[in-house]
Amino acid sequence: MLALIAAWLGLLMLLLAVAMLLFRAAFHDAVLPIVMYGSVLAMTLGGLVLLSQRKHRDLSLAERAQRTQAKIGIALALTAIVIVYLLVGRAQVLPR
Repeated sequence: MLALIAAWLGLLMLLLAVAMLLFRAAFHDAVLPIVMYGSVLAMTLGGLVLLSQRKHRDLSLAERAQRTQAKIGIALALTAIVIVYLLVGRAQVLPR
């Protein structure tokens, strides 16, 4: 279940990051921590799944699917973090 949550949460954070990239109105202080903390949560959940299955040599089909979901969730969340860091790094300060 954690792997599925990690995959969906990673996808949601990636969609929010892409929305921040495409629509400048979404790039503000309320969405930024949601994407950052949500991505960290998705990567943590995916890492917990991978960590819990590290000693198993003979994985069943369901366990292999969980590992794949966890890896996909981590990759999506990491992509969202990279997009946000690039946006913040290239942001210009507007005078008030």
